[in-house]
Amino acid sequence: MKTLKSILVIIVILLVTLTTQAQEKEFPKLTGPYLGQKPPDNKPIIFADGIVSSDTDHCSATFSTDGKEIYWEIGTKIGFTKLVNGIWSKPDILPFCKEDSYQYGNPFIAPDNNKMFFTTFRSGAVSEKKENIWYVQRISTGWSDPKPVSPDVNQIPLHWSISVSNSGTLFFQGTMDDSYGGAGDIYYSNLVNGVYTKPVNMGQEINTAGTETCPYIAPDESYIIFTRMGTSPENSGIFISYRDNSGKWLSAVILEGGSIERGGLSPKVTPDGKYLFYVNGGMFWMPIMERIEELRPKK
Repeated sequence: MKTLKSILVIIVILLVTLTTQAQEKEFPKLTGPYLGQKPPDNKPIIFADGIVSSDTDHCSATFSTDGKEIYWEIGTKIGFTKLVNGIWSKPDILPFCKEDSYQYGNPFIAPDNNKMFFTTFRSGAVSEKKENIWYVQRISTGWSDPKPVSPDVNQIPLHWSISVSNSGTLFFQGTMDDSYGGAGDIYYSNLVNGVYTKPVNMGQEINTAGTETCPYIAPDESYIIFTRMGTSPENSGIFISYRDNSGKWLSAVILEGGSIERGGLSPKVTPDGKYLFYVNGGMFWMPIMERIEELRPKK
């Protein structure tokens, strides 16, 4: 009997060892910036296919300012990988959303690297029947418990997706009485004494009778990139608007798009300013620094 038990123990140990080794083999050893992926040259390519990118991507990835952390949607949760001792960790779900039944999405790391904003249906905001904007702050053990932003922001319908500038100003899609049309416009909310104020429509330089969504604001607010779904391919895609010296937003021009195949949703520029990420049947990335400067109005 003891011999049989010993054999069973050895079998169990072997099975656990083989399973662990198989799991480790499932995720490759990745090193270097951007998960060690070969950067795109002059056109959009899929980013980390099967690791980050999938054909069900709802929004693009967001990166920590040092490039050592990547956050994106995995199913209805927020997943991440980080660079540990020079090797990217196997993707996992953030602890604060891992165990509950609520949906989470649209993560965005603030330029100061100390806050992450996202949308969720979890209880505690104005309504569980719609997505609301929440945030977490960095703490010594990772991230704090989530908190919703002010009711002035969360009471309006739609927030997909989110971006925030150096000053803390929040940009998002929404609908209010002053919306220009379509399924939503782009709004912003200023951070005043730690509270987000009533959202303001960005105006006709940005918003049209079509749908404007998924804003990305430059940290210094010198430009804003967003997705426009207009009435024709020529008026659809990823657009950019620049701010002049007086602080006025200029009429948006197309950055990437002009056809069904090009452009997409959830455009985000990486913290180093080199690449544009977006989703369109997968998560794409492309060089963007030169294009942004090429379109910037000359002084």
